[in-house]
Amino acid sequence: MAHGRISLIMAVVTLAASFPLLGQTETVLYRFQGQAANDGFAPSTALSLDAAGNLYGVTQYGGGGPCTGTFPNNWPGCGMIFQLSPTPNGAWTENVIWRFQSGADGSFPSGLLAVGGNFWGVVNTGGSGSCTGGCGYLFELTPPATPAGSWTKTDVFDFPTPACVITASDAAGNVYGTVWGNRFPAGNGSPGNGSVCELSPPATPGGSWTLTDLYDFKGVARGQREGDGAWPYFGVMFDADGNLWGATAGGGYCGRSGGPCTGTLFRLTPPATTGGNWTESVVYRWHAVGPTSPVTVGKGGVLFGNGVNEDYKFVNGKISAIGDFSLPTGGYSQPTGGILRDEAGNVYGGTDIGGQFNQGTIYKLMPPTYATTYLYSFAGGTDGVFPNGPLTLGLGGALYGTTWAGGDPGCNDLGGGYHGCGIVFRLVQ
Repeated sequence: MAHGRISLIMAVVTLAASFPLLGQTETVLYRFQGQAANDGFAPSTALSLDAAGNLYGVTQYGGGGPCTGTFPNNWPGCGMIFQLSPTPNGAWTENVIWRFQSGADGSFPSGLLAVGGNFWGVVNTGGSGSCTGGCGYLFELTPPATPAGSWTKTDVFDFPTPACVITASDAAGNVYGTVWGNRFPAGNGSPGNGSVCELSPPATPGGSWTLTDLYDFKGVARGQREGDGAWPYFGVMFDADGNLWGATAGGGYCGRSGGPCTGTLFRLTPPATTGGNWTESVVYRWHAVGPTSPVTVGKGGVLFGNGVNEDYKFVNGKISAIGDFSLPTGGYSQPTGGILRDEAGNVYGGTDIGGQFNQGTIYKLMPPTYATTYLYSFAGGTDGVFPNGPLTLGLGGALYGTTWAGGDPGCNDLGGGYHGCGIVFRLVQ
């Protein structure tokens, strides 16, 4: 959700703060070169890490394709999929797995989901759907049979209407996600308040995938104050009992008739019998601010996520704020992109602003008090600026992530006075 954060960042980036930082070491693994170099820029989704230590991710823009983004950015390029691999001398090399080319090939990938040794993803245009330029499609990425070979991208399902952005999978190979809805209509914006969807592989070889609408959000009805949610931008995640959890950006509680409505936490319970309906339950409605990230499901069904100016923990029907992101000069740094939780129960994330140089931080919250410890403060130059997207945990507690700006000062594809097209970094605790 980098689009929605940009205006917020611009509005508050003049704040200054100085935080005590621990002695963690940041290593820039790769600096993106931007559209002019047929490379990506502004990475904004989670990275995947394989057993060999390679990193995988997408950039929604750049890559050399003949696209121009939609409001509010109008950034060039159709997006790409990349692999970063360590080398014996400590450097990392980029291999571009796929550059999207618009048309039937599509554009603007939304992220990667690792399932059974392959990757799955969705692009938001392309395919044969009824939207102008296509509604997007679900694709599978298969690794090469030999180390020097090429990856194979296969279009497995063309969406007939706006795409289902996948974020979860089950043991049977089904993938799950959300159709976002049209709070910010642009181009072929999804109709209505959004939905939760399932894509199922064919029952027999050569068959077709099946798209199932699990739940349609209704939002707040006219004249009412409470609703079942709307605009599920953040996707869904499974808990240990097979329930799907997620957050909506709106459609929960309206403080006054016709006014803005805050979001919800929701649970979808699977049907008791095959072919039955999933059941949606609103477990929490915010009455102020609201969720700004995907939900992270912890042990015992405890939920974590980012809210405006805070992180939250949800347990036994109650929300509590965790961490302290207030700035010494007033206002707040902005936790964003989602939460990573390790086996010890520690919570990790990033802020768009704040820190010693006011260019963003990586932080850690330790139970039971969840006091905020800042692990790293971005300087805003070659080390990156504005971290985003959930962090990825590697061996030895190493953290991997991205920033959507900073890096190579010669790359200015972002415009607006920002320099650098983003980086991939590793932070060793």
